[in-house]
Amino acid sequence: MSSYLALLTREWREWRAVLALVGVLYVIGLIGSAAALRKGTEFLTQGKDDIFWEQELEELEQLKREGFDFQQRWFDPKDIIAASQSQLVLFGWTHLLRMGMSFINLAILVLALFYLADAVYKERSDGSTLFYRGLPVGDLRILSSKLLVGTVGLLGVSFLLAMGWVVFAKVTFPGSVAAILARTGYSTSQVAFGDLVGDWAVFHVLQLAWLSPFAVYFLLISAVARSRPVLVGVGVPLIVGLVWRFMAGDNALLTELTTNFKVLGQILVTEWPGREPSRMMPGQGVALFGSFSQYVLSLRSLFSVLVAGALFGVTFLAYRKNMPVS
Repeated sequence: MSSYLALLTREWREWRAVLALVGVLYVIGLIGSAAALRKGTEFLTQGKDDIFWEQELEELEQLKREGFDFQQRWFDPKDIIAASQSQLVLFGWTHLLRMGMSFINLAILVLALFYLADAVYKERSDGSTLFYRGLPVGDLRILSSKLLVGTVGLLGVSFLLAMGWVVFAKVTFPGSVAAILARTGYSTSQVAFGDLVGDWAVFHVLQLAWLSPFAVYFLLISAVARSRPVLVGVGVPLIVGLVWRFMAGDNALLTELTTNFKVLGQILVTEWPGREPSRMMPGQGVALFGSFSQYVLSLRSLFSVLVAGALFGVTFLAYRKNMPVS
């Protein structure tokens, strides 16, 4: 176990410069988002958006014509305008949270692609693979440690950075805007943060299962490519897909190869509730995502893991050949 932990630590240390750069960009992003949020909320709270107010007043007049009883919910039509503004502010803030989390996840996935494509290739290119294979650890441990860091490790980083973003956004939410929300019964505390943590963790588990074939594929490319492993890894399926299109006249093969990415995107959209501000009511909980659990235990997950296992077997055989880069 200690030797395996040493291998995992080695992988993180070799990429510490890249991780440090990611950390710096992350902090800059947090600061920028806080500044943008403050500027945006200051604009909203100034009450100088005449077009917005005119639209709201027109809607109020329409409600009056339809016989809506304002006394049933608010004492003054101005309160309705204030509540509508609060809905929009909370609506925009929750979408900002989800967009930030999704962007962080996408950025880390791109980083994982580069890491996996370089994990074995780098050692082959500088000859250090001969040294590591001479250590009292098996090839399987060396190879699996790289795959573990590139999948579970980086997905874990994605999850932690996303949760850090959520906490930061809540802590830095402007107090003046929070006070306005409170007067109309709204609050950022309406967001179900406990459910958010669980839902986002399950989504990462789903990504681990469905994207595992792609992860192992790039590790295989890293073990066999003579140069430019990222370009080779992306170019091979693209060329095969184009040849298929030329021969068969459709994009069926390329679509099939990338279907897991497409379905993951569709699921993320499907489980993205609260697209209408009017559905956010004072004091009611706001769920940022639905449940991803039903997708984890599926045939797609099983098939993806089986394909990843088969590809890992091929990768292991290729790694044992220890082909030098020349």
